Amino acid sequence: MPAAPLPPDEAQRLERLHALAVLDTAPEPLFDAIARIASMVTGTPMALISLVDRDRQWFKANLGLEGMEETPRDIAFCSHAIRGNDLLEVGDAVLDERFADNPLVEDAPNVRFYAGMPIALDEGSGIGTLCVLDHVPRELDPRQREILTLLGRITGLALTQRADALDRSASLAREVAMERGLRHTQTRAQANEELRRVIGSLENSERRFRQLFHYSLGLICTHDLDGTLLSVNPAAARSLGYPLAELLGRPMTDFMREENHASFAAYLERIATRGTDSGRLELRAANGDLRIWAYHNVIDDDDDDRYVLGHAQDITEQSRQERQLREWSVRDPLTHCFNRRYLAQLEETAGGETLGLIAVDLDHFKAVNDTYGHQRGDEVLVGVATFLHDRVRSHDAVVRLGGDEFLVVLREADGAMLKQVGDRLRDDAAAAPIAFTLGTAFKRIGMSLDEALATADGELYKARSHRAGQPRFQP
Repeated sequence: MPAAPLPPDEAQRLERLHALAVLDTAPEPLFDAIARIASMVTGTPMALISLVDRDRQWFKANLGLEGMEETPRDIAFCSHAIRGNDLLEVGDAVLDERFADNPLVEDAPNVRFYAGMPIALDEGSGIGTLCVLDHVPRELDPRQREILTLLGRITGLALTQRADALDRSASLAREVAMERGLRHTQTRAQANEELRRVIGSLENSERRFRQLFHYSLGLICTHDLDGTLLSVNPAAARSLGYPLAELLGRPMTDFMREENHASFAAYLERIATRGTDSGRLELRAANGDLRIWAYHNVIDDDDDDRYVLGHAQDITEQSRQERQLREWSVRDPLTHCFNRRYLAQLEETAGGETLGLIAVDLDHFKAVNDTYGHQRGDEVLVGVATFLHDRVRSHDAVVRLGGDEFLVVLREADGAMLKQVGDRLRDDAAAAPIAFTLGTAFKRIGMSLDEALATADGELYKARSHRAGQPRFQP
């Protein structure tokens, strides 16, 4: 098994990696979410954020390899990926001479497919990869490659922002300590020139702290253990769109949606107990927009007045991109209907909800493709999706199961509603771009979604067996 050659800038690459201060740290929600999105988009059971150290690769995020925190570098697929700038895709590791006899291929976890996007902080070699793996050979489609590439770049940005936030938090803590030293020192008699020199130095430190506080582009604040704001820097005030005077002395819950008050109370309890806390915080800006902050806060308890030093980054736009990627993972790219992944999520979230299901099968759709071509067939599928969306409520769902099969999901439905919508679709069938057959079923609380789908399919096939005729389609 040939080991990957070292990148030409290996020394500088390791220096950049170690400067992030991220190796051997605890899991963090942002990086776990990126790995989960990568798995959802590609449909692979394993996804990792892997950082390649001198002799090992270490996992900052790990989905699907539970109990494994790192592997030797000489057997790491990612050691090959970081030498380039583009996505490395290995369709079948058994057929690739670089990996055929790799222990990760021959033994657990039995990797057959690998795709890794290098995480680059600048123009140099990657410090690691965002990668997905599978136990069977496969090939990504162009859209999956595009999303995986974008996620890799987001990972590099998130690692950089994390390091910047830690640096600013440490600098702030040092300056606060120096400010406290000045306060205590000034209470003593200024007996000689040496003492005055020390005080002058501390006063300069105070000015530097104030400049850091006021001119930092990061979001800096202090609050007491009840969540009342004691100080806010201008960058944080600008992010929220409030004058400083309207923020100071107010509880932070004034700027939160009511449903988030309980989680904020849990945060106050955690930081009071542990002395530090990291995560995401949602605040409402003056114009009503929601702003998302990634924070890393610590308790300052050097004297009797305990308070929280808060440092955060506004990641609202990054969060929007994450939501967009999650949306792409459950949408059919042609019709913009939901796909089968949506049904898996629905199974998890709607166990206590009654659902009305309407299976929709297009009649003789293959003849459309054979006669008029696939482009016209695609137009028919888009038209059917529009037809179905126009006849259900906004919070109901239209799912493309694949090929010429659709499913309408009526949320919080009853038998009367299911019949009403089914009758409406049959009555308006002439407005659809092609004839179709329906089958309906009612999913009761406690029933599995697969059971209800099987019932709807059975009703559809029963309806089709009693019908005859040709497809109604106009080219």
